[in-house]
Amino acid sequence: LQLIVEAPTGSGKTISTLFPAIKAIGEDQCDQVIYLSAKVSGQQQAVAAVELMKTDVSYLVIQAKARSCPCNFDEDEIDDEGRCQRCLGFFERLPAAREKLFRQRKLDVSQLQQTAAEFRLCPFELALQMLPWVDIVICDFNYVFDPLVQLGYFRTDPRRKLLLIDELHNLVDRARGMYSASLSRAQIKKALAAGNSRQISTALKSMQQALDRELRRLEEDESISSQMPADLLRASQRFSEKLGFDIFSNKHIAGETLEFSKSIFRFQNISQLYDIHHRTIGYKPLKQREMKLLCLNAFEYLHQCYPMFHAVCGFSATLTPTTYFQQALGLGDDCKKLVLDSSFPVQNLRVCIGNYIDTRYRERENYIDIICESIERIYRAHPGNYLVFFSAYTFMQQVHDRFSALYPETGTLLQQREFDESAQQQFLSQFFDAEGQLGFAIMGGRFAEGIDYRGDALIGAIVVGVGLPQASSEQQLIQQDFDALQLDGFDYAFRFPGLVRVKQSAGRVIRGEQDQGIVVLLDRRFQQSGYARHLPLHWNPAYCNHPESLEQSLLAFWQNLEDKNAAN
Repeated sequence: LQLIVEAPTGSGKTISTLFPAIKAIGEDQCDQVIYLSAKVSGQQQAVAAVELMKTDVSYLVIQAKARSCPCNFDEDEIDDEGRCQRCLGFFERLPAAREKLFRQRKLDVSQLQQTAAEFRLCPFELALQMLPWVDIVICDFNYVFDPLVQLGYFRTDPRRKLLLIDELHNLVDRARGMYSASLSRAQIKKALAAGNSRQISTALKSMQQALDRELRRLEEDESISSQMPADLLRASQRFSEKLGFDIFSNKHIAGETLEFSKSIFRFQNISQLYDIHHRTIGYKPLKQREMKLLCLNAFEYLHQCYPMFHAVCGFSATLTPTTYFQQALGLGDDCKKLVLDSSFPVQNLRVCIGNYIDTRYRERENYIDIICESIERIYRAHPGNYLVFFSAYTFMQQVHDRFSALYPETGTLLQQREFDESAQQQFLSQFFDAEGQLGFAIMGGRFAEGIDYRGDALIGAIVVGVGLPQASSEQQLIQQDFDALQLDGFDYAFRFPGLVRVKQSAGRVIRGEQDQGIVVLLDRRFQQSGYARHLPLHWNPAYCNHPESLEQSLLAFWQNLEDKNAAN
């Protein structure tokens, strides 16, 4: 049984799927629930939903090994032979730790870390040992779908497992990445610079030479082929053999070399899965020399994963057109599709389309000033917290700089190209803690998905452009692959992914019954049927021919809300 559900943002998708799933366990319709989320915030929401129900079910949260294992950031956890001390004697200390966790039942990240520290165990391996003993497993997509990370438990355990996939729309691109691999000259050089044995160094140099030979054969700086790089694969295999010998001989292996070996392992494994939906891309320029095995379409691989589960339910606020997601995610012909209308008062949201703006690449610089004017008029109509979304950093920077020059009295925040977790939190803190903030952010980025801007935290989203992915050679190959499947390649590779970004960005505004706000789409293409027919029906957008009419439409909306609120 397969089901995909589109439900509006803020409608309680997490608890609405977990509640019947837990009930199904009690009614003996399934034995275990596997809840997948692409983001840590989504996993935290799942934990909060389970806690809110105050049931006696047990749950387990699996944190990525790189983030959970102390040996990754504490050298004292590593012995003289490079082994993690928490793994030595692991199974001798496991029973006591497992007995304690049986009693705890609520196995979130902090509980696992605490118990692992108490019994000197690897927290990641401890979590894996608890898999068969809990009712709900909460983890990332890759533990089910990534061929190199997939947990064997899901394939071998005979129990009836129900798979719930949060923010299902993210799986399309994530899956392509899971079935792609790359090797670069920079990676090899970094491993070479580490302290390696003579055999390892020789194998690395041989691999570097093989990569150079493969790239020298190319006629263009960027070359595309349907053939695998046989010379490079042979050299990588020799490296793996030498590495295995050193590991077996208990020789010291540099951390950089071990990290590089993961890329080699993925490259070799993806080469074994290489099929008609893969292409080999070689990048010849010295500063970016790289060989990539690119997956264009992962639907066949995903299709092979679903039989591990008794039933599959994926959900998101953006799963239309449903036929696109059904195809791109490898779901069966009998997959059920459910699209739910918004349960929030439609009069609380005004959607406007500025059809006087053209953000196509060749035209967009000519419209920067009028985009800035539109943003200022939107803000002036009702000052508050707004986010302005763009699909490209460069264009966002241009508009932001021009806006700041034209309207210096209006405060702005700008999402930087390289934003670490600390910078992201600072951006959000400034946005939430102050009134009248105008944030410039990227569609599909950290601030466009997975954050709950309730109440007056965000009263408007301004979406500049239709969100199309950058027109790269890789994206064009994806388009061609869908064309070969007798599908509309432009829709599947560009238009539909762009609309998902647009709708996710717009969905930040209305998160609850009391929320009120506006969404403005600035691009004339939104009035074209190819885009307009895929916008939510309850949006019922107003088309504005110039900034003045846009401002008047918004002023009328805010005045109407003010009158209504005063009357109540």
